[in-house]
Amino acid sequence: MQGHVYDNVEKYDSTIKYLEPPLLALSHEVRFERTNAGTSEALAGRGAAFGDLNNDGWMDVVTTRLQGTPLVFLNRGGKEHWISIVLQGTKSNRDGYGARVEVNGQVRFATASGSYLSSSDPRLHFGLGAGTTATIEVRWPSGLRQKVIADHVDQYLVIKEQATR
Repeated sequence: MQGHVYDNVEKYDSTIKYLEPPLLALSHEVRFERTNAGTSEALAGRGAAFGDLNNDGWMDVVTTRLQGTPLVFLNRGGKEHWISIVLQGTKSNRDGYGARVEVNGQVRFATASGSYLSSSDPRLHFGLGAGTTATIEVRWPSGLRQKVIADHVDQYLVIKEQATR
């Protein structure tokens, strides 16, 4: 989300705007490229929360804005594979917050934090491209390391922390 924090910024610098259209940038190889965000309405955006709102395997976004209702951006999906992981701590905290999870070389840390005054989906989402299996390594906050092989993808997988090292 974009938008300046001062509603009178244009009085001091005419090159800066208080209200800005949302910016959606996609990673294309080594740089980001602007793409269609679904709206060009200028607004004072603040927070963004990411998660799979409709449980279809594709990450969606809810953004907040000043003086307006939240905006919901539903991802229409594609043909690539994915896996989302739900952590259940036993020795570590219940949600596994702080765990380091690696799937096929991609790394995520278990947290719900993110943008300004926003909490994202605690499920860890990994895009797998054409991959149809996933090698998952979890480093729990307790220090336990756990390896799981997922022979099926395009699913929500629950990983419960093992009781022993």
